[in-house]
Amino acid sequence: MIFRLATKDIIHDWLLSTCLIFAIASIIAPLLILFGLKAGTIQTLRGRLVEDPKNREIRPISSHRFDRDWFRQVRAAHPEISFVIPMTRQISTTVTAVSSEGKNSRLSLMATGADDPLLLENGVNIPDRGECVLTDAAAKALGVVASDSVTLRGSRIIHGRREDGSFRVRVKGVLDVRASGLKAAFVRLDVIEAVEDFKDGRAVPAYGWKGTLPVAYPVYDWAAIFTPEPLSRLEQIMLINNTGFATLKTLSTRDATSILGFQPDGGWTIYHVTVSRRAAGEESIQAVRHRLRGKNAVVLPWVRPVDIVLSPPEGQQGAGYHMKLFALGKRSGDVSTLNSAGLSNGSIRTIAVSMVDMSSRTADISIEEAGRHLVMSVRVVPFTGQLPAETAFAPAPLAGRLNLLRYRDVVYDPGAKCLLLARRGYAGFRMYTGNIDQVAKIQQVLENEGIAVHTEQQRIAEVRRLDRYLSLIFWLIATVGVIGGISALTASLYASVERKKKELNILRLLGLLKRQIVLFPVIQGLILSASGLTLAGLVFWIVARIINHLFSSHLRASESFCTLSTTHIVILIAGLCACSIFSATLAALQAIRLDPAEALRDE
Repeated sequence: MIFRLATKDIIHDWLLSTCLIFAIASIIAPLLILFGLKAGTIQTLRGRLVEDPKNREIRPISSHRFDRDWFRQVRAAHPEISFVIPMTRQISTTVTAVSSEGKNSRLSLMATGADDPLLLENGVNIPDRGECVLTDAAAKALGVVASDSVTLRGSRIIHGRREDGSFRVRVKGVLDVRASGLKAAFVRLDVIEAVEDFKDGRAVPAYGWKGTLPVAYPVYDWAAIFTPEPLSRLEQIMLINNTGFATLKTLSTRDATSILGFQPDGGWTIYHVTVSRRAAGEESIQAVRHRLRGKNAVVLPWVRPVDIVLSPPEGQQGAGYHMKLFALGKRSGDVSTLNSAGLSNGSIRTIAVSMVDMSSRTADISIEEAGRHLVMSVRVVPFTGQLPAETAFAPAPLAGRLNLLRYRDVVYDPGAKCLLLARRGYAGFRMYTGNIDQVAKIQQVLENEGIAVHTEQQRIAEVRRLDRYLSLIFWLIATVGVIGGISALTASLYASVERKKKELNILRLLGLLKRQIVLFPVIQGLILSASGLTLAGLVFWIVARIINHLFSSHLRASESFCTLSTTHIVILIAGLCACSIFSATLAALQAIRLDPAEALRDE
């Protein structure tokens, strides 16, 4: 009943009510437009910052030396980093690209890999081996599109002679112009490493480029020495003097069996020489052998047992076996029962295994050491003697090269069929954070390590400052508008109560309670405010469409300069209702003080 009375009263005073609705709308509409401009502009700018992965990129300003361990550690320590990949020296990444139609251009090679945001967030898939992704500038310079083929050519000068190395790649995609203004081709990291190796004069068997190979060298933890007769004290001292070894002690047959993995034949005096810090190289073994000339001694290089997984070659069925790999020297048959193992004259890529049913004479072994991973192909020969299960032996040079994985990265090259030294480090990197708010933190972390980097932090900070200043201006204007609106609405409702004092007193005489009379101005305030908000919303919708149309040429499909989200609208309605109830409550306090007797005196 109170709602119907309040509504009919507003309709009865339609002229005054209309003026008040227009007054409320004239206050709210400019605030809506101002807030819409603020929200739309900041949302557009922030959206462009967030959506463009370039703004989350962190680039080193100068060249440093970053080893593989650094990349592993930085990924593990900082989950804010969504993508990081090494980069080689910039001078080594420059190549000449030639299209099938003969157009050529100088390009920079950029390393990419899984989860690269610059490619994925620009609608291009990560290239596989033999593929590349071109920037828009590079594609236009070469006149190519996706699925075309391009020849990449690098040059070097060896002994005064110029040599070229080239390979063909298929264009998997072309990046949007916003991704990069450079002429660049994104390829897998191993491609860039191959180009750098070629320019440095090294061979790259995968591409048929000749040169030297950084062959992995063996390192040993200690060596076992077998002598027919015990050595004198002087001879023992000479074995550790300037040979690279630090200590020497005598081993019992039992100790030698547990360490070497097999039981030596009897009748030998067994010593073992150890290093203090660094592992011993082949030169240390040769130095010990030189000191033992003429003594019919056997020197067996030794490594700590290596944990390996032996599995059939790729494409063949079969289970994998976890095994311990030990080392055997060239003359191990003289001191062990493994004289038929087939390793003494075997290939350096041959291993002997015990109690394993391998249907193939070849297998793959995988090793994990100190966070490094290696997979290589080997030839497998069986043991003929009785030995512990899950045991494997390799020639000492092979075991020593596998042992090198504990100290640095080693890779297996299928083309050269040998173990090669992986590069120790890189000159730079490409790095991206998960969002723009994490850029400052990672930048600070890197600068604390002495790595100067370039980021878009200044641009991000400018948008934040703009957001803060616009918010301050908006809230100042909004505060003045809200105070004015509350004052106007309060004065109107208060005056309405004063004008209708006689009618409200008569309602009290008719039996209405005080709380019902209080609801009268509150309901009227909500109705008038809602009507004013509706009118203001209509004005905002028209003006926002005009503004967005005028600036449509500067906006993308999903962007707008003037907009309000659903959250903003809900907050606005809730705030307006609160202001209306507050204004109406001030008028309602006057209604409570009305005396029904005044209506009788008036009559």
